[in-house]
Amino acid sequence: MIDRAVRILRTGDWNTHLFDQPTLVVYCVVVVAAVRYLAGAIAGQWTSLDLFQVGSVYGPTRIVAAALGILTVWLVYRLGEEIATRRVGLLAAAQLAVFPLHVSESHVARPDVPATALIVLTMWLGVRAAKAGTARAYGIAGVAAGCAAAAEYSGVAAIVAVAAMWLVRERRAPDRGRKAAALAAGAAAAFLVAMPFAVGDLPHFLDGVAGQLAAIARSPRDGAPWLHTRELSWLIAPWLLLAAVGAAVVTWRSRERGRWAPVLLMAAAYGYVVVTYPTGAARDALPIVPMLCLFAGAAAVELVRLSRRVPRWHTSWANRAAFLVVSLLVVAPLTLATVGSIRELRRPDTRTATAQWIKEAVPQGSRIVVETGGPTYLEDVPLRVIRTSALSDRPLGWYCEHADYLILSGPDTGSAAAYLNAGPTVFQITPTAQRAGPPIRVVKLHE
Repeated sequence: MIDRAVRILRTGDWNTHLFDQPTLVVYCVVVVAAVRYLAGAIAGQWTSLDLFQVGSVYGPTRIVAAALGILTVWLVYRLGEEIATRRVGLLAAAQLAVFPLHVSESHVARPDVPATALIVLTMWLGVRAAKAGTARAYGIAGVAAGCAAAAEYSGVAAIVAVAAMWLVRERRAPDRGRKAAALAAGAAAAFLVAMPFAVGDLPHFLDGVAGQLAAIARSPRDGAPWLHTRELSWLIAPWLLLAAVGAAVVTWRSRERGRWAPVLLMAAAYGYVVVTYPTGAARDALPIVPMLCLFAGAAAVELVRLSRRVPRWHTSWANRAAFLVVSLLVVAPLTLATVGSIRELRRPDTRTATAQWIKEAVPQGSRIVVETGGPTYLEDVPLRVIRTSALSDRPLGWYCEHADYLILSGPDTGSAAAYLNAGPTVFQITPTAQRAGPPIRVVKLHE
């Protein structure tokens, strides 16, 4: 992503020519890179773009990602307050602020956090549009939905949130058609502004989208639905149960179902995408986390409400104390899980060892292909990282043309033989009792 942004700065060509991911976040990184370049020029670090170092963009980009992570917490609070109560919003925001996946991804230069922020923003604006009941409000919500889709293709599911509110609130309104048109026009306009080459370079765009759809079409028959849940700490399991209870409660109650419709349908739509997308990367589930936090918050607040039936617990101070205790019980396991995940990162692992070798031995600007399950957080290295669920997704000739190194993760099966023999193995590591992770080989394609 960052290498594409720097390439735009150097060439002036805003067409990335690669549409495996949308371009909105790339264009935002271009702005960050331009500011960093000018700041470096003032400090005397360089005098031309040829001297501009790609690695210098990672720090500012990670700061922006962290800021967007904080913004997402605030948006979850506002969404919870809008569809339920202030307490639900506060508790949902507190959960998201300490959730392991959100914490780990909010300091990484990837599109997942921006896409999540835009999805939550879309739901919030959709709820507000339903309350305002104007075409203008629906148009604004549509713009947010279009931006979410231009940040991550799976963000298309965000339109479900606004469409749900339109269907619930406007299906009998005389001007429902005008509001639907405003919603659709806003989404389409925002998407095309953020991805102009979806039309200007239609063949490559269609190829990129087709590649993503082909991955989704590989279905969950290989156990993909469980790839995300098996990475969760045991501390998260009770929280997931609480979120499920909350979702069931708001679905069961007809008076709340309409208000919660965008969150319910968004969770269902995006959840379907996640469990059928065979990458196994936990970060793919990030946009669902805010919804689960809202469900868990609703369940916790419901428990506090039920506690008022206990004699002597119906006073205001007792109710506040009960809310505080329940909030701590909900947030504490998430905090402990986050601390545990941070400690886990310090353990020896074949993936971290490979990533360290890549940082030290692979020349800057090299093109590396990484399979799912291989080394992570390589986006912070000044390399062009091409991620794929499996090397077999493309023929060997494609890699020889577009890559310099192949990172193979997993056993040496017959299907991997052609790729292993494509060049010399320059790095190899296997798991041991003290070192977790998959066996990894690095093959150099060009001498």
